[in-house]
Amino acid sequence: MAQQVETQQSFNLLTELRRLWNHARWPVQSYVLFGWLFGAILTRRALDIPFAIAGIAWLFLVVGLTILNSYYDKDENEVGGMRNPMKVTKTLLYGALILLAIGLGIGAFFIPTYGATYFILATLMVIAYFFYSYEGTRWKANGYIAVTINAFVGTLTLWGMSALGFTPANGITLFTPIMLIAGLAAATFKASVYSMMQVHQIEDDTARGDRSVAVMHGRQVTLRFSQSMMVLACVFSVWCISLITNVPMILPILALIYFIVVVALFEFWIRSEADTRKDANRMQRMIVVTGYLSSVAFAVIYIISSVTGFIVA
Repeated sequence: MAQQVETQQSFNLLTELRRLWNHARWPVQSYVLFGWLFGAILTRRALDIPFAIAGIAWLFLVVGLTILNSYYDKDENEVGGMRNPMKVTKTLLYGALILLAIGLGIGAFFIPTYGATYFILATLMVIAYFFYSYEGTRWKANGYIAVTINAFVGTLTLWGMSALGFTPANGITLFTPIMLIAGLAAATFKASVYSMMQVHQIEDDTARGDRSVAVMHGRQVTLRFSQSMMVLACVFSVWCISLITNVPMILPILALIYFIVVVALFEFWIRSEADTRKDANRMQRMIVVTGYLSSVAFAVIYIISSVTGFIVA
């Protein structure tokens, strides 16, 4: 009997861990890797152990906030990065809080060596996204506020990923032109990605009482807005990369090629027939392209930067 109870408890634990894994929406988390690589390129930071730990800690925070959002949304249908949501339980709330505590705890250890910038940015992101999701405030119920918060989180993520690279040697701080422009690139990129993920779930958002941009303006306007934000992300990204001292010309060119591909895919989507099921599939594919492909593209850019001696330790 004792062995049966132990087996049942083990089974339940595995189920709850699977539930957390499911609601982490891993394809969406590829954007953290993108921001990590982009931050390394902008600050010419070597991918050493502290920088890797900072990236992992930020991933804990973003995954925790994503799971927290699932808990308050009570998602039962397909959403960006998650096709088949498992049933929402209290496990998501507790798991999210544990991940947030771990992420912030790790961030606090960077303060003596690298200053408080990373920790402050991480804390701001947690606060903003908590009120975005929490049922008592639920800022995401207003489409304009929701886009703004997501853009803000995009900027915080890139800045946070760059914070360990702010050194007197490279002269880069949070408020140097290159980082301000990079912040705009991250904001417009995140606004684009967030907006496209709302198109297929207009009915679900309406039922929850959320007036997303897609609910208010419909499919075509939302997708065109998303495409426009991606164009701006392209302009700001190529601009800030071009501002880096002695940057190899191949780097902004590769970034430009990536964004041209993404904007073209948006155009195909906009011109395609409106269909909720097909839009959901297109949205999931766009997450793969904008997330995984961006990570691959900027990994190539980073490798080229290292080989040419552009990246410094």
